[in-house]
Amino acid sequence: MKYPVWFFRLLFAAWMIPAGLNHFVQIFPQPMGNQPLSMELIVALIDSHLFDLVKAVELLAGIGVLFGLVTPLSLLVCLPVSFGVFYWDAPLEGWGSIAALFGYGTLFTNSVLCAFYWDHYKSMFTVRTFVNERQQLVMIGRIVLGALVTLVAVNYLFVSEAPTGQQPLADLLMTSLVNSRLLFVALAVQLIAGLLLLSGFIMPLALTAQMIITSNALFWALILNQSPMLSLLTLVAFAINGLLMIAYLPYYRDILKDSPLARGETADSSYDALFINPHGSTSKAEYITALVTIVIAMAFFGLYMTGRTAEFCMLVMVYPAYVLVVRRFHDMGYSAWLLLAPLLIVLVAFDVQLGYYSMGEAMDGIINWLALAFAGAFMLWGCVAESKQSGQSH
Repeated sequence: MKYPVWFFRLLFAAWMIPAGLNHFVQIFPQPMGNQPLSMELIVALIDSHLFDLVKAVELLAGIGVLFGLVTPLSLLVCLPVSFGVFYWDAPLEGWGSIAALFGYGTLFTNSVLCAFYWDHYKSMFTVRTFVNERQQLVMIGRIVLGALVTLVAVNYLFVSEAPTGQQPLADLLMTSLVNSRLLFVALAVQLIAGLLLLSGFIMPLALTAQMIITSNALFWALILNQSPMLSLLTLVAFAINGLLMIAYLPYYRDILKDSPLARGETADSSYDALFINPHGSTSKAEYITALVTIVIAMAFFGLYMTGRTAEFCMLVMVYPAYVLVVRRFHDMGYSAWLLLAPLLIVLVAFDVQLGYYSMGEAMDGIINWLALAFAGAFMLWGCVAESKQSGQSH
């Protein structure tokens, strides 16, 4: 079970970091869609600057998963973004389109990783929850919030038309959300969350789902629409939502743990132990299986993606690969300084491949081959050399 965890973590981080970074520092072209609804939505997201928040979440989630920074929280926060990617790529671009494959893959990878960390999420699914302090106040808060969001959802789903923006960007974004039907997906989620809040069932999950909707509503009302009354109402809902989540904080503690273990992992044989911390050591047997995992992940991007996108995804995986080899060299009794030369050659080769640096066509080709040869030689050395320590990962 642990090898799929490592594989999907590498894929997720290697995809999310360049995808998020690309919005702030363009490293490859941003897809703008090929269908009217997908093009309309992406333009509205970019012009309204909501895309800034989406891409910031992608970037931070990718960094969190790569470096083991509250991994369950990073995955959970990114899950709505992954659904948005899926929705844009599949329903809007076409269920059978090439873009849809990226949508399926993004949502699948994020969901599978969440499943691997289920032990850290299951307290959020507690049916009957309790708070130790201010029980009456908490009950009033959940009923007020539940009634408010339920009425809003019912109104826009079954009674009235969606609100129109008073400002150009607010109207642009709302129109695209209505046309793409994404607004009604959000309202359906809000309706379910509202009913759960009113019933008092599965409160942590309901509050989390509603916070996603409330945050986006606050952005639209306060930043884009700039309507005083609507902004105040949304701020109140946001505040109550946040305070209730604090009241139910014990049910969220597991997703805030540092260096959590996924299904099948142990403290000495986990992603965090092998790919993040360069100060320990890794046995030959553990090293080989981990190396095979990261090579397969790199090959995945090399085979199924092209151009600068694939190259940047593989570049992200240089860090966990380097840490893995460093730990193996510690176990072999050698200094990690030996790996500095091949690391520099690999980084120069990436610079050349990405077009940031060139010493001429012939020399560029030589650098690429040198990088492959040096990196391969040091990695293979780790596969055949004997351990000089205990033979266990530390």
